[in-house]
Amino acid sequence: MEDVWQDNVLTYEGTVLHERVDNPEIKESRGNIFISRNVAVVSNKLRIQGVIDLIEFVKDESGIFIKEKNDYYLPTIIEYKRGKPKEGLEDKVQLCAQAIAFEEMQKCSLSFGYIYYFQTNRREKVYFDKELRSTVEKLTEEMNRFITIGETPKPEKTASCRNCSLTDVCSKNFSNRDARKYISKMLEDIEWENY
Repeated sequence: MEDVWQDNVLTYEGTVLHERVDNPEIKESRGNIFISRNVAVVSNKLRIQGVIDLIEFVKDESGIFIKEKNDYYLPTIIEYKRGKPKEGLEDKVQLCAQAIAFEEMQKCSLSFGYIYYFQTNRREKVYFDKELRSTVEKLTEEMNRFITIGETPKPEKTASCRNCSLTDVCSKNFSNRDARKYISKMLEDIEWENY
């Protein structure tokens, strides 16, 4: 919402690790499997858009029809992360939101996907159950409400804040002073100085 971004060593490392994964020019096929990279998705229902890192398509009559291949394939969404599995749901929510958008676009249903963590060099299977889907819907509804009213939600201070690239510009580090009053007072002082 605030259009703010800063890199740090962790975000830069993540970018470097994603270079191959996110390159849509890399075409990969093996037997009955082909891979699509950097796939844009949108959900009108959730009012979100995003990019899926990688989709693995396996030839299967119960899958979706892929026009370019003139055949049916089962898709599996795979999201790549620099670190290791987190305690929270943030990675799973992101993957499930991508799945919901893909399902809406392709008129299909996905029951699971994977998150590949570079640090552990492993895939973690994520089931898109009712509870996770409900969490995605609740969070996107809340996010869209904040966007509509033009308000940034209050940040929560957690242990992971110390590794965040935005820690220097995050409002969790600011005082609880009213910004409007502060700016008004500053402008008033400037006017008096110029008077």
